[in-house]
Amino acid sequence: MSEFEKSVFSIVQTTAEDKQIVIEFLRKFFFRDEPLILSIDMLEDIDSLAKLENYCFQFVDNGLAFKAISPNGELMGVVLNDLTSKNDREENTTTNNGPGDHTKFNYITTLLDKVEREADVFSKYPNVDRIMDIKIISVDKSFRGQGVCKALIDKTIELALEKKCPMVYVECSSYFSAKAAERLGFECIYTLNFRDYVDENGEVIFKTSSPHESSKVYVLSLYTH
Repeated sequence: MSEFEKSVFSIVQTTAEDKQIVIEFLRKFFFRDEPLILSIDMLEDIDSLAKLENYCFQFVDNGLAFKAISPNGELMGVVLNDLTSKNDREENTTTNNGPGDHTKFNYITTLLDKVEREADVFSKYPNVDRIMDIKIISVDKSFRGQGVCKALIDKTIELALEKKCPMVYVECSSYFSAKAAERLGFECIYTLNFRDYVDENGEVIFKTSSPHESSKVYVLSLYTH
């Protein structure tokens, strides 16, 4: 197969029928790449992985997620999205996990809640009433560098515009996903260095490997883009 043929793929919406194949794809790539998951050895925690998979499941068939498919039907990449309104953020100010949840997955959701709360996108952009929130994006290692990530985000932007959503939002805990967001014109509005995120004893919770040093929030304003 030529390089040209290898770069041809289609972007289509995911459905409930895709749930199992998407989860298997994320297990193979996203779960093994994500710096927060790796830094706390969450792959060894069965309960946490089950919670992570359930978290992912809710976005596969919400009408906002897409998959990249090769000409022979191979899954090349996925993006899971959610539409979040200003009222949603005001109502959901805490994590869905209860105070008794001490799983490793809860460590991650607690951090993400903090990042979301402190980024405070709706206060920074008072004219924005809802955002297209990129929850997870992952590309098969063998297809990276072929424009799959950009195509998935372009399709997400297209959908946001169709739904008259003025902004796309993404939290990046990976150095590489942050760089991808920057290349695509996203603006960084918040940074939390992992070394500054400590427990009650002053111990760093997420001892991520280089070059993953921070969690960043990026936005793309569509009506000025």
